[in-house]
Amino acid sequence: MAKPLKMNKKFRKIAIANRGEIALRIIRAAKAIQIETLAFYSDDEKNAPHVEQADEGCSLGKGELKDTYLNVEKIVALAIENGAEAIHPGYGFLSENAAFAQACQDAGLVFIGPSVEVLQQMGNKVTAKTIARKAGVNVLESFVVDASGAFELNGIFHYPLLIKAANGGGGKGMQVVYNAEELQQKAGEAARAALNYFGSEEIYIENYIEDARHIEVQILGDAFGNIVHLHERDCTLQRKHQKIIEEAPATSISLQLRQKLHEAALAICREVGYQNAGTVEFLVDWDENFYFLEMNPRIQVEHPVTEAITGVDIVKEQLSIAAGNPLSFSQDEIRINGHAIEARVYAEDPLNGFAPSGKPVLHFEMPGDTNIRIETAIDLRGGAAQYDPLLCKLIAWGENREKAREKLISALDETTFLGTETNLQYLTALLETPEYIENKLNTQFCQLNIDALLLQIQQKNELTGHQWLLAAALFAWYGIAKETASVWLRSGFWRLYATTDILLNGQSYFIRFNIKKNMLDFHFKEKKYSFYLKEINLEKRKLLFENEGTSKSISFFKTQNAKLLLGLNGAVFELQNSSLLDFYPDDFFKENDDEMPGSEVINSHLFGRVVDIRVKSNQTIRKGDVLMIIESMKSENRVLSPRDAKIKKINVVVGEQVTDKMPLLYLENL
Repeated sequence: MAKPLKMNKKFRKIAIANRGEIALRIIRAAKAIQIETLAFYSDDEKNAPHVEQADEGCSLGKGELKDTYLNVEKIVALAIENGAEAIHPGYGFLSENAAFAQACQDAGLVFIGPSVEVLQQMGNKVTAKTIARKAGVNVLESFVVDASGAFELNGIFHYPLLIKAANGGGGKGMQVVYNAEELQQKAGEAARAALNYFGSEEIYIENYIEDARHIEVQILGDAFGNIVHLHERDCTLQRKHQKIIEEAPATSISLQLRQKLHEAALAICREVGYQNAGTVEFLVDWDENFYFLEMNPRIQVEHPVTEAITGVDIVKEQLSIAAGNPLSFSQDEIRINGHAIEARVYAEDPLNGFAPSGKPVLHFEMPGDTNIRIETAIDLRGGAAQYDPLLCKLIAWGENREKAREKLISALDETTFLGTETNLQYLTALLETPEYIENKLNTQFCQLNIDALLLQIQQKNELTGHQWLLAAALFAWYGIAKETASVWLRSGFWRLYATTDILLNGQSYFIRFNIKKNMLDFHFKEKKYSFYLKEINLEKRKLLFENEGTSKSISFFKTQNAKLLLGLNGAVFELQNSSLLDFYPDDFFKENDDEMPGSEVINSHLFGRVVDIRVKSNQTIRKGDVLMIIESMKSENRVLSPRDAKIKKINVVVGEQVTDKMPLLYLENL
């Protein structure tokens, strides 16, 4: 275990060129060592948690990301104006931008990360491979291509191939190509994504290892030539090249291979004189051959699992190193303690093709276990904009992998987000598979097992006892809150056994029930149930029930259109009470005619950004034609024509942010 951090030199104030949970993480580390923080914000989130928790806040104004969080000139000028001595870029945004690091340096600010030269070398994935090869590390051969996809493969390349952004990372825009026919289309998509995300459409191609593990090594280096590793993480479980579950250490590979990966990562870092925190990523095949993949010269989303098993606060070390201090520990002092697993909770709907959900979070509940680390920036007041689909990260530590897995499953079951769809149940399903338990995984596992995983979720929901949901609904509507009970009481319907109609999962149930204080009796499917309400927490919107010796906690949120959202074991159920419809305005239940079959409008079905429009006004289109492409959650989604028609009006432009159900195009009959 590492020693407590000692700093001879320290910044007085740092600026944070980021937002959300990573900004909160940096603020927490800075406060712990008495460093003041300056938070930047766009005007639409001036009351966001990262602004409130920082010592000072500074507006970046209005506009798109390029005008705010990606505006290098503005960020540097405001940091100087407000007395910051250094800037921490977090991850994403400007964290790997060499021009930003250079601008900081030119202005006399310390960039809390590697040098400009290292960012230039390691930020370009093709150049990074050259450096890795020079350091004696195996690499996957690659070559740079243009967006046309018009090139010939030589003998060392074979399908499937992987197309990647040369100046990017994080899996954004990556495309797997299985044959020559796909090359042109997917090369164009990858180049477009690279330009949108990283400002350069340079892409490259490498051989794709289908049956591989993704293992990465966390490193730290200082200005005195000290470079250490903090062991490795297994990030094999990915969906569309996006990590969703990460763990440390990587017990899936042999100890000998782990040591070789550590040595390879350190060799690459020594080759470039690396300073500050970084991660070296590798692909490992089933014969334990390994290949350098890329280096991320920044803090990683999944850094908490490494902190959990080593006791090292990586962000504090970043701040100390950048201030000019040597590492606070040597390699020999780092020991592994137990096992840690992180799950990323996203706003997406697995049962609807993982469609991104930009719906607002109406209520959320986090695990109460103090042994679970929670990283989130969710703000129910609307102070924080949802730039990213990541709702929270849950990190579980255990004495061994199985105990950490069990703790994380319990934490996921205790987590609730009402109002938006999430991947909570999908994460639990992954952790419960025999392959995960036995640690027999590869990077394609999620894709190859998608049908079985979704079926598992559906079956689990079907097995959820509807009597529990109905009990919660009856108490929520008629038994607990004065504002809801008043509707019932004013109606004059109260009697020994009342009746109501409840719609659950598309099915209507006629219920006879009686509530007396904390006791509820009701008849459902010719059976009588008795529930005891053990606890009510109106502030947290939680009900704790007991039935036949079993207790369950259910979260609830009542909307203003007679609907009720209930959260149980990571699942969210929507119920509607037809008996209460008379007490709500008709406007709450009007259908949007634009969404009906045969409508002349095509609405967006997700939240995202328009990256390409394939049609023009007055153009004739055929059913199935690609009309436009919307980027959301690091993937491109095609908008297809539902029928033969003519384009009457295009309602959006390239680069515009769109929301769920927003009109995109208007059609007219031929």
